[in-house]
Amino acid sequence: MFLDHRHLEKIEQKADELLESLGIHSPPVPIGEILDKLGITTVRYDLGAELSGILVVQGDKGTIGYNPTDSRTRQRFTLAHELGHFLLHKHLGSEVFIDRDFIVKYRSQKTYSSLELKQEQQANIFAAALLMPKRMLQNEFEKETYKDLAEAEFIAAIARAFNVSIQAMTYRIANSNLI
Repeated sequence: MFLDHRHLEKIEQKADELLESLGIHSPPVPIGEILDKLGITTVRYDLGAELSGILVVQGDKGTIGYNPTDSRTRQRFTLAHELGHFLLHKHLGSEVFIDRDFIVKYRSQKTYSSLELKQEQQANIFAAALLMPKRMLQNEFEKETYKDLAEAEFIAAIARAFNVSIQAMTYRIANSNLI
């Protein structure tokens, strides 16, 4: 199940509007500050090896639990992902979102509904758009600093600038048609 272009653009726009409203124009995106400004509580919580994050929604309030054993870049993506659930899905009536790595859902014995898979995809797209906005990526790509780097070095350097994993940056670049 994949989202059509129109849905992708709406999610990108929502992330861009949030960054613009908070005056965030350069990397790395301060996800902790964003959550604080939105009144969303974060809690470090040992979720075990298979869980990266959990979102609990109570009315208009949200609490995100994230796994402190994950790498810092993974924690940042998890926080952005859970924020995506909060902004995109809280109106659907769910009170708890429990997130494993997206791929784990396909390997798991549990059957996931098409709605659950769609929501996970949307939250991942939101997280990528928030932490690696296209306009910031384009600005970064144009810097002389990266001019003579080989592809792998370039992606690693850009990932460091945005404080995201190389894997996340690779997917973002590939899916955003910027290069």
